[in-house]
Order: sequence, then structure tokens, then C-alpha cells
Amino acid sequence: MKAAYYEAQGSARDVLKVGELPTPEPGSDEVRVRIHVSGLNPTDVKARTGFSAEMPYPRIIPHQDGAGVIDAVGANVPPDRLGERVWVYEAQYGRATGTAAEFVVVPARQAVHLPDTTSFEVGASLGIPALTAHRCLFSDGSLKGRRVLIHGGAGVVGTAAILLAKWAGAWVSTTVMSSEQATVAEKMALI
Repeated sequence: MKAAYYEAQGSARDVLKVGELPTPEPGSDEVRVRIHVSGLNPTDVKARTGFSAEMPYPRIIPHQDGAGVIDAVGANVPPDRLGERVWVYEAQYGRATGTAAEFVVVPARQAVHLPDTTSFEVGASLGIPALTAHRCLFSDGSLKGRRVLIHGGAGVVGTAAILLAKWAGAWVSTTVMSSEQATVAEKMALI
């Protein structure tokens, strides 16, 4: 399979390579996803540059989030998942292989059904941003009837937070840094 990878930490132009690597096979309780869109998060950049930690593996295929179609299943995974559209989260968590490749193998629970009406681009942006927003909003209970202030409402976490808070019945206010960002945040408020 074709994949982007690095074998040393540093800036993208200095360390990222694209080449052929073996196609992974799913083990027990795992699925293989043919990636259509790979999501890039700040944590992926921090890991590649060495900001957050030293390299835990000699070669890393980056990116935690992505979206695609399940094309192989391991033992204990229902075969009816073959062909399922999914979004993938924390693909590289605790392993050397992420979604910056044609295929990725993840635990079956980390490949979440993606409706036909939702694009792979949206699916690839759900992982870490949406999970972060959800955790920040709901870790203390219900938001129904509450007032919520979301800083950075035009970013991916902020956008997810606006949508989730509104869905939960909260009144939402947000901060932004420019009129362009205000337009993005206002669109989320109207959904």
C-alpha cells in the first residue's frame, strides 16, 4: 500500500516520506479500513516534530482520524461490516500506524458507522475534535437550558462544540478572532 511515514522527528519537508509499505491485515476484534480521507490534528504535528514526546516506534504512519470503507474484518467481527462506510478515531493511539495510508487496521469499535449522507471529509474530522468537544461539554452532566460559552467557535473543536451544545438544548455564545470566523460560527448556530 502507499503511505506517508517518518522515521525521524522534524519538520514535514525534512522527514515525511511517501512510499510502498506492506498492507496490514486485521487481527482478532479488528477491521481494516480503506482510507478515503485522512484527518490531520495538532497532536499529529506535535508528535512528528517531537514537541510532545520522543518517537515510540522506528517508523510512524501519522494521523489519528480518518474515514473510509471497511474492506476486511478479523476474527470476532461480524462479516456484515464489510463494505460499511466508517469514520475512524485514534487510529495511531498506542500503535505505529495511522490513517495517512491507503489502509489502516483499528479495533472494530474505533470504526464508527458513517451514514451515506455524510461525506468522508466530515467523517475524517469527527475523531479527536468531536470527542474533545463532547468531553468538554458533557463531563459534568446535562446542558439542557444552560448557557455555554465556547472559545474559538470557528475551529473544528469549536464547530463541533456549537453543534453538540445546541443539540443538547443549551444557549450558545462563542468567541472568534475575525469577521470571517464570525460568519463560520453563525452558520453553525443556524443549523
